[in-house]
Amino acid sequence: MVRLRPIWILCALASLPASTGAPAERALQELAARVRPSVVEIIGTVEETGDTSYGTGFVVREPGLVLTNAHVVAGVARPMVRTLDGALLASVEVIEAREDVDLALLRVTGWRAEPLPLRPGGIPPVGTRVVAVGHPRGYEFTVSDGIVSARRRLEEGGIELIQTTAPISPGSSGGPLLDLEGRVVGVCSLTLSEGQNINFAVPAAQVGPFVEAALRLEAALRGEDPERLAPAELARLVRARREGGDLVRAAELAARALARHPRHLGILEEAAEVAWSRGRYDEVRDLLGQMRRIAPDYPPALEIEAAWLAQAGELERAVAAAEKALSLGLSGERAADAHAVLGECLGRLGRSEEALEHMERALASDRIASMPDYRVLHAFLLQAAGRDDEADREAVAALDLSGWDPLVSAALRERGLPRLAEVVSHRAVREGGRRLVRGVVRNRGPVPLVKLVVSAEGLDAAGRLVATGSGTVTPERLVPGQAGAFEIELAGDTDAAATVRVRIVDYQEPELPKPW
Repeated sequence: MVRLRPIWILCALASLPASTGAPAERALQELAARVRPSVVEIIGTVEETGDTSYGTGFVVREPGLVLTNAHVVAGVARPMVRTLDGALLASVEVIEAREDVDLALLRVTGWRAEPLPLRPGGIPPVGTRVVAVGHPRGYEFTVSDGIVSARRRLEEGGIELIQTTAPISPGSSGGPLLDLEGRVVGVCSLTLSEGQNINFAVPAAQVGPFVEAALRLEAALRGEDPERLAPAELARLVRARREGGDLVRAAELAARALARHPRHLGILEEAAEVAWSRGRYDEVRDLLGQMRRIAPDYPPALEIEAAWLAQAGELERAVAAAEKALSLGLSGERAADAHAVLGECLGRLGRSEEALEHMERALASDRIASMPDYRVLHAFLLQAAGRDDEADREAVAALDLSGWDPLVSAALRERGLPRLAEVVSHRAVREGGRRLVRGVVRNRGPVPLVKLVVSAEGLDAAGRLVATGSGTVTPERLVPGQAGAFEIELAGDTDAAATVRVRIVDYQEPELPKPW
């Protein structure tokens, strides 16, 4: 499968030769000199990892507006721009970023440069000569040339991109792709890791509508055009950014929306969700307080409060808040979340039957059903209800969803789940003064198991442990449905052992094919 990634691989840099007087060379030199002041380097810190990110942008439409790729600023807190004269400007605001077109618009205060014009029409014809301009890390300024080699739609339903042979260097994402008149034909975006000189740019035709929509959003947030964007639409945009994974941009938009509409419950609700996703639980508490003062019985706020109380270990209060939210008509995904909170809290309170009922209602949501943690909890509740076969199936589902994550496996194994193997039969015998336990185990599926370890315990008439032993199963690897044998020698007071108990205590994680 062809794999794409934002520009992380090193491509050859095309350098411009010294002037020889040739008209084509002079034209490229003049073009580079003309556009250089309008191209900037974008630098920031990725909030989640602390890594420094680099990219390129260019002035569009009016001085102070800088266009770049959405992936350049995704998750970046406080981006800065470096201009041609070396000035590092920190007064930078991300107005809008959209992953579906990989475009972002920034406003830079205190700096002016002329915008680069957009080439009208669609994607230029194949063979059109183009120039890529960027700020690759380690180089102050780079210009490379090539041609439009194709027009390509890389994903079903995705936008059509410009394929170009103009080399694009690391850190040049977001730079302009220009025709020889200095007009922007695209925004450099992607490169193929498996190919040479196979690079992609977002067409300029996507830029105009994106910039217009971003400026409408900015105007609405500043109160300059309040009719253009209703508070409910702002709340939807915050949610879209959060669900898209760009929590930094979601938090920024939520703060700006609340500055305009501080008492709008929908915006407060989304702001609380963003704060929760970022682990800012003090902010969640404060936002819940604001919602409580405005509308004490607002069902979505009660559901968020229930989750917050569960996180804090206040289980009884969490149950009360979730039940009240549902009684007030909470519906949809919010209702599923409330049932999930009830399933978790009631389970921890020992009310397993009620917990199971709520958890099964929560799992009717595809979103919750895709979360391994909730499937693990469901497996535990099924086990507590004596529905062992269902618990096994749910445990396997949790493992599959997690990619057989060791933490998920360890949590399940503490409760003896899933029963991937079972002891079919065993018997204790005496041979030459030794007390042996022989038996058969079977792989119940659905995956191969290796290196199974069986433990045997001898109990006296009072049920006290008096002898122990362990052994491995042969053959070492059992496919689903296959049986294997074991033999264990007991050690301890074997004469006092009236009964023998046998169980499978360990096995090696299944060997799964790698997803690459």
